[in-house]
Amino acid sequence: MKEKTRNSLIFLMLLLTFLIWSNSFIAIKILLARMGAMDLVKLRFLPVGLISITIILLFYRRQAGAIIREHPVRTIFSGLLSVTLYNLLLNSGMHYVEPNAASLLIALNPLITLLLAVRFLGEKMTARRLVGTLITFAGLVLVVLLGRVGESSGTFISFEKIPFALMVLGAPLSWAACTVIVKPVLKKHSPVIFNFLSLTVGSLPLIFLVDRPFFNLVKSLSLKEIGASAFLSLACTILAFGLWNIAIRHWHVSSVSLFVYLNPPLTAVFSYLFFGTGITAFFFIGGSVMLSGILLATLAGKNKFRANLLPDLVHAQELQTHRQAGLHRDD
Repeated sequence: MKEKTRNSLIFLMLLLTFLIWSNSFIAIKILLARMGAMDLVKLRFLPVGLISITIILLFYRRQAGAIIREHPVRTIFSGLLSVTLYNLLLNSGMHYVEPNAASLLIALNPLITLLLAVRFLGEKMTARRLVGTLITFAGLVLVVLLGRVGESSGTFISFEKIPFALMVLGAPLSWAACTVIVKPVLKKHSPVIFNFLSLTVGSLPLIFLVDRPFFNLVKSLSLKEIGASAFLSLACTILAFGLWNIAIRHWHVSSVSLFVYLNPPLTAVFSYLFFGTGITAFFFIGGSVMLSGILLATLAGKNKFRANLLPDLVHAQELQTHRQAGLHRDD
C-alpha cells in the first residue's frame, strides 16, 4: 500500500475512533445513574475480557505467547492502565462531572502524551507540529469560552466538584502513560493481537470481584442500559482500542494523541442531538479551527511527511537503500 493511501486510511480510522469515543461519555453517564464506578468497569470489561481471551485461544495463541515472553511488564501495565486505572478514575469523577466537561479534561491528553514521548521515546517537537498544536488549542478555547457547550451547566466545573474533576484528569495521565509504554511493542507485533492481549490482562482479574449484587444489577438493566453497555464494550473498547493501536504503530504517539482534541466538540454535538443541549455558532467555528490544527500537525509537508509520521517504515527503507548502494554498515 502506498504511503499516502496508508496515512489517509489511518487518518480516517482515527476520525472513526473519536466518533465512537465521543459517545462513550454519554453512555457512561447513562449507566452511572444506576451503578457505581466499579460496577460499571465490571459491566464494560468482563465481556471484553471473555471475548478477547476466546479470540486469542482460537486464533492467536502463538503470537500472544511471543508478546508475553518479550514484553511481560509492558503487557501487564498496558492492561492495568487502560482498563482498571483509567476507567475507575473516569467513572468515579463522572458521577459529579458533566460529559462535556469530562471530555475537555480528557483533551489534555495530547500535551501529556507529547511530554512523555519527548522524554521516553525521543520524539521531537517540530515547528509544524508545535504550530498545529497551538492552533488546535486555540480552537478548543473558542469552543469552551464562546461555544457555550452544554449551556452554563454543561462545561464549567464548580469549586466543590474540583476533587472529582481531578479524578477525571487522572484518566488522561494513565492513558498517555499507556500509549507511550505500548509503542515499542507495536513496532514488531500486531496491534490488533496486542489489543486483545492487553484487554484480557486488564479485564479477566475483574472476575474475582463478581458477586450476587452485581448479578442482580445486570439482570435489572433496562434495554437502554444494555445498549449503552454493549456500545462501551464492543465499539468503544474492542473496535476503537484496536484502531488506536494501529495508528500508534505507524505514527508518532504525539501525532496520534492530537485527535483527542476532537472529543469535546464531538461529545457536544451528540449531547445536542440526544439531549438538546445548547451550542452556539462559535462552537462550530472553534471546531473547524481545531480540525485545521490537527491537519497541519499530522499531515506534514511533502518532504517531511515520511520522517514525521512513519519513522519505522522510513528507517527500514533507508537501510534497504544503503544495502543496495553498498553503503550499509551495522549500527
